[in-house]
Amino acid sequence: MDAAAAHALMSDEGRELLASLPPYDEKNAVALTSRLRDRGYSPELVAAALTQSRLRAKAVTKFGANAELMFFTPDALEQATRSAVAALHAERLRSSGASRVVDGGCGIGADAVGFARAGLDVIAVEADPTTAELARHNLAPYPASRVETGLLEDLAPELRREAPDAAWWFDPARRIPGVADIHGRTKRTFSLAALSPDWELVQQLAADAPAAGAKLSPGLAHGDIPPDCEAEFVSYAGDLVEATLWWGQAVRDEGTTATIVRPTDKRADGSANADSSGDSVELRHVTRPDAADASGALARRADLGAFFYEADKALTRSGLVGALLNAVDGREFTAGYGYVTADALTDIGLLGRAYRVLDAVPLHVKTLRSYLRTHDVGRLTIKKRDVDLDADALRRQLKLKGSRAMTVVLVNLDGERAALVVEPA
Repeated sequence: MDAAAAHALMSDEGRELLASLPPYDEKNAVALTSRLRDRGYSPELVAAALTQSRLRAKAVTKFGANAELMFFTPDALEQATRSAVAALHAERLRSSGASRVVDGGCGIGADAVGFARAGLDVIAVEADPTTAELARHNLAPYPASRVETGLLEDLAPELRREAPDAAWWFDPARRIPGVADIHGRTKRTFSLAALSPDWELVQQLAADAPAAGAKLSPGLAHGDIPPDCEAEFVSYAGDLVEATLWWGQAVRDEGTTATIVRPTDKRADGSANADSSGDSVELRHVTRPDAADASGALARRADLGAFFYEADKALTRSGLVGALLNAVDGREFTAGYGYVTADALTDIGLLGRAYRVLDAVPLHVKTLRSYLRTHDVGRLTIKKRDVDLDADALRRQLKLKGSRAMTVVLVNLDGERAALVVEPA
């Protein structure tokens, strides 16, 4: 969104137009565009309003009903923290003793709004003038908060003098301006050296603050974790969403930790609903003591258990699969991947999902195809983590034509690949 479009949208005419729009529906967009132009709205304003309507509809899964009152850009919405996770960031900084937060790269203000809702005063910094204007709108209900436009490199010295006791928060831009991916979105970067604000500056400001946090890609390498930090890997509804680094008084457990967040509303199959805005969630925080003394023995065909457990991705990414192994007295198929076999059914809560093992089939196309045809399988769900195989290609090779659905988990067992036939326990 350029400055002119943002200004038009936040004008009285733009706000009136946005408020009059029906719920966004892609198939009606062309006809609606024509009607709005016929009513005298400029093509530029109509395009900007419909884009904003589309973004707001998409943002409901992150912000709930509040999305209808916020302004977004496509890139900022992609990176924005969903409200349920932003609330956890705010609680962490509040519990560190902070009453004010400097958000050193706020984007549209997703985390800044979370801080303000938690009662923290917020000074938010945004380099892009248009995005900063959207953040000001999104933070408007919170008079103790403000947005400064400019580079953090330029503003940091004065902000440190103004708020020496403030906690700091960073969500560095992880997209490369002017470079698009195959979907037309600004391409992501996974290099710490390419972050904006500069990663060295972020670390310096964080280390000097009483408490600080930084939201990074969940693919953060363990070797890149700064000393004396807590690296918290966070999942939401089973999807790994971020790695958060904590400094100073915000650290609760040094080293890696995992926080598993699930919305309490479920899909029809009982799984967590990733499209939920997370107005109500349940949490599990896992630390190193939870995973201590777990068995390192790998599964063998001779001791294949009656149950299969799939560890939440926050556990695998944090290196804390041992918490699941301890909970079920199980063994992994391949160390660190979070696929576990055990003899008994155990309530593991948020640590992962449990399945009953119905059969184990050698992973050879002809053998598996014969097995699936014998069982009249036409729809196959394939789970895999440590087996290097293209699931879509395998599905095509199997040429399924049956009427039943089945789930298989591909694992390494005794040096060979196998397909476990499973069902939810």
